[in-house]
Amino acid sequence: MQSLAVVLFLSFVHLTSALDKIFVSANGTFAVRKSYSTITVSNGGSWGYWTWIDKCPEQSYAIGFSIKVEEYRGASDDTSLNGIRLFCSSNDNIMYTVESETGEFGHWSGIIWCPKDSILQSFQLKVEPPQGAGDDTAVNNIRFRCTKGAILETAGGSFGNYDAWSAACNAGGICGIQTKQEPYGGFFVDDTALNDVRLLCCQ
Repeated sequence: MQSLAVVLFLSFVHLTSALDKIFVSANGTFAVRKSYSTITVSNGGSWGYWTWIDKCPEQSYAIGFSIKVEEYRGASDDTSLNGIRLFCSSNDNIMYTVESETGEFGHWSGIIWCPKDSILQSFQLKVEPPQGAGDDTAVNNIRFRCTKGAILETAGGSFGNYDAWSAACNAGGICGIQTKQEPYGGFFVDDTALNDVRLLCCQ
């Protein structure tokens, strides 16, 4: 596994090539793009429902990501990871962002990029198991592996553990996302926000 410093350096190198891009939300525009497989993990949370699918444009793949995280609130209700946003490669001055439904709480992290000329290929979730009478948070963080082997992670929630990696996209790379979200239940409900994610592979 590469050190965090190396990953951050490689991400910075890729970032410098993306600074002149205009970021545009795909917002379902390319959802009909054909994908050949869906990659999943086995430790996702059990609450909520699967929401809508968003995809990168044809001939592009996810090369970076950011996450929306609610910081630890102590005695208050915690939801931890609320959303995942993917950034799609582009040969022109437009870079599309894709995301499925996102929870209400937290703030978006900075963008973490694959090294130059590589794309997101597989992922791993950090999930807190059900706490019974305690405060549930479900997914706390996500890691991605790029096609050249770099492992990317940014600061997420502190609860739970990572489990097995998903399968890898064996051709092309990750091109779409669908999240499982528990809707906000109000002040007196134990909310968990994001519970699971499916990622789609395109050639």
